[in-house]
Amino acid sequence: MKSIRRHGVGGFALSKWQRMADDRYNRWQTLAIAQLTVAVALISGFSVSGLAVGLSLLQNEEFVLSGVFKTTFAWSFPLLLLAAVSSSGAVVSRLLDFRLTARKVRKKQKPTYSRSLTMFWLGPEAYSQITWFLFWLGCAAFLVGVVLLFASIWGAYSCRI
Repeated sequence: MKSIRRHGVGGFALSKWQRMADDRYNRWQTLAIAQLTVAVALISGFSVSGLAVGLSLLQNEEFVLSGVFKTTFAWSFPLLLLAAVSSSGAVVSRLLDFRLTARKVRKKQKPTYSRSLTMFWLGPEAYSQITWFLFWLGCAAFLVGVVLLFASIWGAYSCRI
């Protein structure tokens, strides 16, 4: 009977193996949260860096674009800006998701907990979906924006190589 102990939530008896599975899940969840944090920060930082590269090239008098390369260069800016904004939005929606999830857990542990389980008419599940949508939107916008930016830079400087 040493393999069974009382668990805090609801007084359910969990075996040693169930506790180990819970511990593994919690470790995995912590890693997944950390990886999403790093990915969002990278997309945001690289997007702003791409915008800085483009703006610095605009100040260079030797950087002359023509035809399709001018269009690709122009399209890279709003896409990189969209990537940076959607990454910032993902961070905000993720924070709201964490706050509401914490409230949900408190409500299960203490039924008298009276704080609302929604913010701005949305619950934690909605904020989780918003976070992932904004993350993937930022990834796609960043990828296309960077490809367009480098294609236009290649078009301007390929004759010099």
